[in-house]
Amino acid sequence: MRIIVVGGGKVGTALCRSLVEEGHDVILIEEKEAVLKTITKHYDIMGIVGNGANFKILEQADVKDCDIFIAITDKDEVNMIAAVLAKKMGAKETIVRVRNPEYSNPYFKEKNFLGFSLVVNPELLTARYIANSIDFPNALSVEHFVNGRVMLMEFKVTDGSKLCKMTLSQFRQKFSNVVICAIERQGQIIIPDGEATITTGDRIFVTGNRVEMVLFHNFVKAKTIKNMMIIGAGRITYYLLNILKHAKLHLKLIEINSERAEFFSQEFPNVHVVQGDGTVKSFLLEESVSSFDAVATLTGVDEENIIASMFLETLGIQKNITKVNRTSLLEIIDTDQFSSIVTPKSIAVDSMMHFIRGRVNAQDSNLDAMHHVANGQIETLQFEIRAKNKMAGKTLASLKLKKDVLIAAIIRKGKPIFPTGDDVFEVGDKIVVVTLLKNVTHIYDLLAR
Repeated sequence: MRIIVVGGGKVGTALCRSLVEEGHDVILIEEKEAVLKTITKHYDIMGIVGNGANFKILEQADVKDCDIFIAITDKDEVNMIAAVLAKKMGAKETIVRVRNPEYSNPYFKEKNFLGFSLVVNPELLTARYIANSIDFPNALSVEHFVNGRVMLMEFKVTDGSKLCKMTLSQFRQKFSNVVICAIERQGQIIIPDGEATITTGDRIFVTGNRVEMVLFHNFVKAKTIKNMMIIGAGRITYYLLNILKHAKLHLKLIEINSERAEFFSQEFPNVHVVQGDGTVKSFLLEESVSSFDAVATLTGVDEENIIASMFLETLGIQKNITKVNRTSLLEIIDTDQFSSIVTPKSIAVDSMMHFIRGRVNAQDSNLDAMHHVANGQIETLQFEIRAKNKMAGKTLASLKLKKDVLIAAIIRKGKPIFPTGDDVFEVGDKIVVVTLLKNVTHIYDLLAR
């Protein structure tokens, strides 16, 4: 597909990398020439220096022949104007990044009066992700499929865990409707068979229906979040506090900027807002940080978040959530030291790549959802089986799946099935797939040739 990207920031760079990996024809428009040269040289894509909302620049990029136009600069208004103009000039689909809470209203959400194909708000998506993780504090990460009917959670197996030395066959006998679909062990990911054994230090990725997953979560360790501290009053915090305003949580917010602290204090009167530096050890101890069940470090500086969270881990905070936007940092730190890491850039790119892959799909299947877990090493996908699909009417055992592919669940008429080899795919089924394969666009990509 021919895709134009406007904006070469963190999200734009990550998106260009994903698009190139999947073989798309990419043109990047970026105002800063040095930034443009770096990205275009690294990913071998075309580039144009200029404003993506400029008619002449869009003409130069041949926007009339564009399949998908994506505007993700750091200015919401530029993104919206660029996308509206591109659509008028012939772009088939438009994606915009809109981050300002002032634009989070019914006209943008439900009515979509500007006609965008997709509106992406990384901070809002991240806030929802954090809210999910607070609901399930034992889990390192939580993903939803089929409107929440099926969940995928990540757990770390600690010393003394009841899961230690349990084979997957024994696990399945004990938890009949819960499936371990992947194990991360010493940095290596495996799709395990029934004879695999769970060991201390493993990170296991477990899927099941919501009720069963709640029960399994509590089996691992009964834990609830009753009070939470948030460090940093940015956009993510604004959206998160709105999501949590009806939750039965005692919330304390630490913000170093006096104007921001005052704004949040007025906007959220039920939240205890304290002005101060949440990355200073003595200040955190004064604010009794060790008494909180959960702490989310959400400042605008990744390094500060990491250092503060490393200190919080030494205090034994039950749920320690760390925002890290620069994925390069994740390659040089020991992520095992952190309870949960959230990466807004990756969450936003996943949302856009899900949309793009859905447009590539053939008519016999539909990509309904896509998430990356284990720092991008595992793809979790949701497909719908349509009438022309050659997999319909066949048993799972009769299909030759590629290595490192697991059909984790089948959802039929709203009810999840955790399949054996005898289960048959039917038209209308939604299937949840866990795989180590990269860039899966079509359901047939899962089949061995």
